[in-house]
Amino acid sequence: MKILTLAPHKPIAYAPGLISLVLFPVLCVLFFHKHKVFTQRNCIDLVMCDPSWPKLTPAEHKVRFPPDRSYIDVNLNGNPASDRSLLDFARMEIRTMLKTRNTTLGIRFHFGNKSRYWTYVNALNICYTEKVQSWMAYQDYIYVVYVKPRY
Repeated sequence: MKILTLAPHKPIAYAPGLISLVLFPVLCVLFFHKHKVFTQRNCIDLVMCDPSWPKLTPAEHKVRFPPDRSYIDVNLNGNPASDRSLLDFARMEIRTMLKTRNTTLGIRFHFGNKSRYWTYVNALNICYTEKVQSWMAYQDYIYVVYVKPRY
């Protein structure tokens, strides 16, 4: 009497299930790679002022623009070597301005007619990486100032 004998059995192989288990992840990774899902994208909040907007009188608003400061002018004219050195200089000046909390000094980036787009992006990137709280792009300029917190 054989009560507890195990008969050899045929392994179960479900072909459509195995194909989907193998091919589905591979196809998903290929789809994501094709649509560039794995690329990192960054953005910066940017507000631009249009000179055609109606002018406000000083009584209507509390802040004067551009603020009354002594500005260090950074003139970017399109020469890559001088623009890089000027941007590095501006980065150091912004760091010292923020560390010393200097409210009498400001940085004014001026973009000439032949300045390149990468200089504008690098100037905005400097403001972003140095965590400048108050800066504004206006016409051909970017003004960077330190404003005391109100709290």
